[in-house]
Amino acid sequence: MSSVRDEFEAWRQRRLAELTEERNKLTGQRQHLDASEHPVLPTGAAGEEIARRLGEFLQRNRCVEGTLELTRISKGENEQFDPLLYATGANGQPESFFQFRFEPFVTLAEKLLQEHPGNGVLTVRVDLAARTSSVTLRGAAEVKSLRELEKLEAATRHVDSRLAWFRHASPSDEPFGLELASSVARRLKTGGVLGFSHRDYCGMGLFKDEEGSFVYTELWDGFGVREARRFKDEEHLVRWLAQQSDLSLSNYGDDFSFLNQTLDRKRLEEFVKA
Repeated sequence: MSSVRDEFEAWRQRRLAELTEERNKLTGQRQHLDASEHPVLPTGAAGEEIARRLGEFLQRNRCVEGTLELTRISKGENEQFDPLLYATGANGQPESFFQFRFEPFVTLAEKLLQEHPGNGVLTVRVDLAARTSSVTLRGAAEVKSLRELEKLEAATRHVDSRLAWFRHASPSDEPFGLELASSVARRLKTGGVLGFSHRDYCGMGLFKDEEGSFVYTELWDGFGVREARRFKDEEHLVRWLAQQSDLSLSNYGDDFSFLNQTLDRKRLEEFVKA
């Protein structure tokens, strides 16, 4: 089984190197995006009035500070506003508001965003205790950068997850042995099917067909669709299965199917006992 282990380790190291390179590329793109500067748009007296109205709303609701984030998404002649308001109450607990869509500060904020073409994000922060406020308006270029950054961060998290998976994946290469292989064959002869049956990809399975042959196959929707091996009788199946292991049947070499509902010792033993 050493040759199988060597093949697996070579593939795993290659995938780790490829994923590391991909992560470095994503990191570089994120750093470049972070370094790109897009000027904050002026808000003037309109911004001051929005902050004042927001402060009045927060005071009425017994909050000490709060933040309004209003996003404008423009698609041709259509536009959509997505407001978000969160604050801190006098008791120090976080507060969320849902019935504020028609408050004066929202109406004024929408009007301010409409003065600039394309997408935009307006952020208004008010601290009643410190008697301070800030108003930040980002235009289409900045919004695009933020969306691209979110996508890059999501892609980086995905790559990090794959890196962790490949670093720790190490299926056993201990052969199943004749006793377990023979028990599996006897169970298959009674009409049992070793394989999952659910929607879409179901991994790998074993069953005995109508001609009396044993089939090792890829399963989709519970049906064999891509035959991997066929054994004309029980003897050939047992001889092959006894030499296999969790590792040899792990489908290493393919990211999607690697350890994805593959046959292993645990599943074989559960199948025999069923």
